[in-house]
Amino acid sequence: MTASKPVPEPSAAFPAPQPLPPIATLLREFHSGERTPVELMQHCFETIDRLDPQINALPTRVAREQALALAERAGEAIRNGEPVGALAGLSYAAKDMHRTAGVRTTFGSPIYADHVPDSNDPIVERVLAAGAILIAKSNTPEFAAGSQTFNPVLGKTLNPYDPRRTVGGSSGGGAAAVACGMVAVADGSDLAASLRNPASFCGVAGLRPSSIANPAMEVSANGFSSLGTVGAMAPRVADLRWVNRAIHAPLAPRPLSKWLESIDREVAARRTKFDKSAAGTGQRPPRLAWTVDAGGAMPVSSPVRKAMQRVHERLREAERAGRIELVDAFPDFAGADDCFQVLRGEYFVENWGELYRSERSRMKDTVVWNIEQGLALDAERIAAASVMRSRIFRRTAGFMRDFDAWLLPTAQVLPFAHELAYPTEVDGEPLKTYIDWLRSCYWITVSGHPGLSIPAGFEPDPDDPRSVPLPVGLQLMGRFGEDESLLDVGEFVEGLLAEQ
Repeated sequence: MTASKPVPEPSAAFPAPQPLPPIATLLREFHSGERTPVELMQHCFETIDRLDPQINALPTRVAREQALALAERAGEAIRNGEPVGALAGLSYAAKDMHRTAGVRTTFGSPIYADHVPDSNDPIVERVLAAGAILIAKSNTPEFAAGSQTFNPVLGKTLNPYDPRRTVGGSSGGGAAAVACGMVAVADGSDLAASLRNPASFCGVAGLRPSSIANPAMEVSANGFSSLGTVGAMAPRVADLRWVNRAIHAPLAPRPLSKWLESIDREVAARRTKFDKSAAGTGQRPPRLAWTVDAGGAMPVSSPVRKAMQRVHERLREAERAGRIELVDAFPDFAGADDCFQVLRGEYFVENWGELYRSERSRMKDTVVWNIEQGLALDAERIAAASVMRSRIFRRTAGFMRDFDAWLLPTAQVLPFAHELAYPTEVDGEPLKTYIDWLRSCYWITVSGHPGLSIPAGFEPDPDDPRSVPLPVGLQLMGRFGEDESLLDVGEFVEGLLAEQ
């Protein structure tokens, strides 16, 4: 078990996070010889050695000799013009919920503290097949339950912007590692908010893909369930695009020069797509729906509202310039709260119910609570929730026919203190359950539509006189099955916000 470590105060000794350069830049450097995969690995190891003793994002590491040997092999293939994957030579952290052959996978649980799988989960296999090099496992709460990354095996992960605060979760270790430049990419999973919430709290990009059941990906014990999904986090939307493809739409290897040509073509095409001055394109500006709290249905804290106000002002400027159309609107999510609670309970029984029978005393209380909520359900209630989810999908899909994306806060609160297991109130308004502060994310989960979180600025905690500016994420929901189009819009909006 990792001993509890004192949490440092924010200071100059705890530097602001600095992610790695864009994936396209790294690949160009590999191609030109300006940088090699081995040099990138060495840089990542140095960053881990310097920062992770405090942050604890990557508590389980791959043997460095092994990673460096793979990096040398990738560099040789690139130099020889051999076919390689789109992520050739890039450093990668796999969530500790994902099995990795020969590398400890604990699921954040004492039950699996010494568990070493003999095979990779499909998501890991796909990222590796794209040429990425596994260098570590990223920290997660026990069985990925909760948006506060701590567990009794590997300890807690500290927010790289303020070590007194959480990174969110459940993919919190990966988000912190990406933010700090320890790795180029990190995978994750998302049930309620587990890719989007930590991306928001750590100032990076994270995508929950459309909810499409794929038994071959082995996301859940029930391979035909689509409530939980897997995806990735990266410093920027452009980076995220290539990792998401590696996971969900793998492409055949090709020489690195061909990958760079593809990147250049796509960048030019996207620029034309959203450039209102491009002659003869016939393109209309993106039509975006906007809300902060869905008519008061989502409690949103005052600092998040303040950050969203700045985003709104910037988007209105872009609208006045004819670059977007912004409409105050939101879908009808009536019934989504109970629907999610029921289907979440079913999910926990499917995945951990059998283990609960023999190991209940060694499980975290919130994991036990979720399982027992599921065990108390009857078939009629599960069926009603499934039918309600289908209704919510149809309502949301109908709403999205008029929009390219729906914009709202990713998280309803700022990153909060480690001592708080989860928020119990928002600006004095009590919350009924331990996931109510994630409503902005789990509504999208229920709808089945893709959700993308992008960095949207910083805001200090007004209730903490020592607070530094903390990351705030903007979430974009796209049309079902059109994840690439959502990434297009997300990259465009990311660029608009960067112009501030």
